[in-house]
Amino acid sequence: MPSGSPRQQTWQCSRCGTDFQYAVRRGRPNTFCSRACRAAARSSCAEPPDLTRYEEDLAATTEDLQLSATTMLAAVQGSEDTDVLMRQVTEHYRFLMDVEAAIVARGRARGDSWMVIAEAAGCGAESFRKKWTQDKVSRRLALARETRQSRPAATGRPDTTVRAAGAPLPPAQTPGEQFAAAMTSLQRATGLTIKDTAFKVGVSPSYVSRILAGTRRPAWPVVERFVETCEGSPFELRALWEAAQRTPDHDQGPAPDDPEAARVKFHTSLRALYLAAGRPTPWDIQRAVNADTKPTFPEIVLALNGSRIPDWETIAKIILSLRGSPADLRPLWQAAKVSPSTSALPAAAFG
Repeated sequence: MPSGSPRQQTWQCSRCGTDFQYAVRRGRPNTFCSRACRAAARSSCAEPPDLTRYEEDLAATTEDLQLSATTMLAAVQGSEDTDVLMRQVTEHYRFLMDVEAAIVARGRARGDSWMVIAEAAGCGAESFRKKWTQDKVSRRLALARETRQSRPAATGRPDTTVRAAGAPLPPAQTPGEQFAAAMTSLQRATGLTIKDTAFKVGVSPSYVSRILAGTRRPAWPVVERFVETCEGSPFELRALWEAAQRTPDHDQGPAPDDPEAARVKFHTSLRALYLAAGRPTPWDIQRAVNADTKPTFPEIVLALNGSRIPDWETIAKIILSLRGSPADLRPLWQAAKVSPSTSALPAAAFG
């Protein structure tokens, strides 16, 4: 051995057990025969990553995608107009991208390589990595979470727990309670504080608080500014506001003679109840009435988006689940059922 050369020593690899020789130098001795064994040992020693958040994101985005697909199918079966279907396709694609982002996030957290992920997606690894940078994935999933959290159950939302057979639904809300619940639902969906909402509407925060609590009935111009601030439908709020102004001994008047006008008014009234109930999902509505057969998921969606007016048994259950009074809407339903099944109103995407 040439003078000055490091002394060679035989050692057994602590990973694979193979004997190997290494040069003895200062510092920690080498215990692995190769870089591959060293990397494998480090990987096996590392604690498995906590995938809870990633699994939650993936489950939630997939549920959103499933709901979107079912809603779109119901719209197709209801012969919706092209513009409605295209809006729903656009929304469905957004949900699809949320799911893809969640899959990428979970895959990377599990240690999957970009090559494996991109190959499954039919893309090149480098282009797919640029498409889904860490910042893009994080921002998209954060926005999806915020969107879901902006659909909280507002005051008056029906209890969605499964009831025992024959158990009664919660009592119907009064018109004043429905109006306050709808205003609360709109205000919460904006994400604004009561102070910020009051500033935009042009009233005091305490005045807004009393409106939302149901202890103050605002004039219609105030409601209009409130709806504009919260990006709601003035037609739905007008129906609730007018009902809240009526005294108990004053009925809502006869249904319109024109079947199409009755249909528009019926749909507006049903959507107003839906808003007051906190915009529950079709599944929430089914659970609220403990429904086994009626109403079905498509029937609920088509009734809410105005594509079809179901039979009275179905619509009465939907109204009850929204804590409305079926008797109040029955005259409108009877007048509206005379018209054809296709609505003159462009149906808004369910939401």
